[in-house]
Amino acid sequence: MNRTMLANLMKPLTLVLLVAICLSIHWFIPSFYSTLWQLTVQHDIPGLTDYISSFGSVAVFIMILLIVLTNMTGLPSVQFVTVNGILFGLVPGILISWAGQVIGNVLAFIIMRYVFRHKAQALVDKSRWLSKLNGQIDCKLVFFFRAIPYSPNFVVTAFAALSRISFAEHGAATMGGKILAVCMEVWLGYDLIHFNPHSLIAVCLMVCLLAVLLFGSRRWMQHRSNVK
Repeated sequence: MNRTMLANLMKPLTLVLLVAICLSIHWFIPSFYSTLWQLTVQHDIPGLTDYISSFGSVAVFIMILLIVLTNMTGLPSVQFVTVNGILFGLVPGILISWAGQVIGNVLAFIIMRYVFRHKAQALVDKSRWLSKLNGQIDCKLVFFFRAIPYSPNFVVTAFAALSRISFAEHGAATMGGKILAVCMEVWLGYDLIHFNPHSLIAVCLMVCLLAVLLFGSRRWMQHRSNVK
């Protein structure tokens, strides 16, 4: 099966799967979307935490699903990541958020590469700047952007899907980079809610240090490649 046939097959399958998931949630929990939307728009983190916790042990799967969907669609997941830290604790919250973000980014990568690649490639080819940027995407660069807290995952995934990076390379870079970013995001959100100024300062310093280290390492690798 060639790539064109696979893309044509994945288009209806992806649509059916997403619709089935959304309808299933609405079937079992009719007020889920309206309540979730209201709490999210109001930035009511305590209310969102209480609502998610009301589902008991199923709350873990709900949070993973929500983070997967937000990362696949480009919607912000910061509030859900914060709720994970509050509801499940720092370490479990980090692991749950990391799993959701990795799964969401990998699924988005697959869909963009095999379903929307031709349309996106045509758009990139019209821009010299986008074409140049797309040619520089590699595993190290994906890891760099994934490791930055609150980075635009959807944009990174789109460029990765259009590049020559393999599925395995993208997965490894996403898993490695996201664990660094998610640790910062969950920790920062947890301390914002509990208002621990000392931890907030420490997290901000660590984020700045991480950004400097990532930028410095990227520049150093570029320098080495130019020297060679």
